[in-house]
Amino acid sequence: MLALASKHVQSLWYHHNNWVWNRVNGSAFGVKSAAMSLLSEWRRARALEHRENLPISVESSRWSKPLVGWITVNIDATLCWDNCVGVGAIIRDSEGKFVRARCNRIAGKWKPKEAEALSLKMSLSWVQNLNYDHCIFQTDSKLLAEACKGIDGASYFHTIALDCVELCEHFNHILVQYVRRSANGVTHLLATHSTSDLREWVDDLPEFIHDVLCSDSL
Repeated sequence: MLALASKHVQSLWYHHNNWVWNRVNGSAFGVKSAAMSLLSEWRRARALEHRENLPISVESSRWSKPLVGWITVNIDATLCWDNCVGVGAIIRDSEGKFVRARCNRIAGKWKPKEAEALSLKMSLSWVQNLNYDHCIFQTDSKLLAEACKGIDGASYFHTIALDCVELCEHFNHILVQYVRRSANGVTHLLATHSTSDLREWVDDLPEFIHDVLCSDSL
């Protein structure tokens, strides 16, 4: 809201000067439209600047523990038969221990790359609300990891990726990494077991990911 107010003031000042020096008047709608345009440009510039600080990182073939004090958040999405997308996410700590997991379905005929971007966007909001700060988000979509780094575009996929970059600004320490599918098996299972109702596990992990989780920790 402060950002919007600031841009609104800039727009009002511009129209004031335009009237004083050029005798050009503008409607209230025009002032608001100009303010919203300025805000949009400012948000985009901030997001693009922030992208430079988001490493794509390594193409790991196995899940590995993060540094002490950090968590990993693996994410994945899968297309379902009922015109929905299943999304899953799991948080593990620096000892490789299970912390939390969640999965649910999103209605709509999404493209695979859009589904992956939505999965990251939802997971960023989830982890932000949990007040974690030293986070490594891992996806097996290299396109998504690169889009978060700085690949620009006008598609709906890139719009969602830009939302993800803006959400990253709320973390002081964050990485968005690409990993191979073999290092992301747990979240693939979570996504395929998703239902229309949000399911979340805290401390006690779901039985259907137990074996894969143990294999990752070896």
